[in-house]
Formats: sequence, C-alpha cells, structure tokens
Amino acid sequence: MSGINWDDKAKDIFDKVISNLPQFHRTIAEKLVKESAENLARDRNSSIVQEKDLVAAFFKEVPPAFKEMMRRLFNKLGIEYEE
Repeated sequence: MSGINWDDKAKDIFDKVISNLPQFHRTIAEKLVKESAENLARDRNSSIVQEKDLVAAFFKEVPPAFKEMMRRLFNKLGIEYEE
C-alpha cells in the first residue's frame, strides 16, 4: 500500500470490512479509510498501520448515518473496537 506498511492483521481487517460494504460505498470508503489510517499511523510517528489506526479511520471517515452499520459489521466480523 502507498508509502507506508500495514501489519497483517490491519490489512486483513481492511479487506474483510471493505468486502462487506455495499458496492455503492466500497470504492469511496476504500480510498478514504486507507488514506486516513495511513495518516493516523504517521501522526503516531509510525511507518506501520496497525489495527487501532484502521478502526479509528473507519469511524472517522464513515458518515454518521452509517456508523451503526459499521458497529454491526465489526461485531459480525469479531473486530474489537472503541470509537
């Protein structure tokens, strides 16, 4: 992924969540969440995106109307999260 590494767990979660999003939202979410997660990692002075960066990015970038859907999806996939 562009210029920053992703740990395996974060990449796996990213792929699972994106593939479970409705097709209409998938492309835009993929771009926005990826960029946001990488920026959050950089803000931590890290060159590796971790699960916490990814989860924070999803909740940061997903519009409020879809946050409940994200919570249900994370629960369904067994992904622990804190907003």
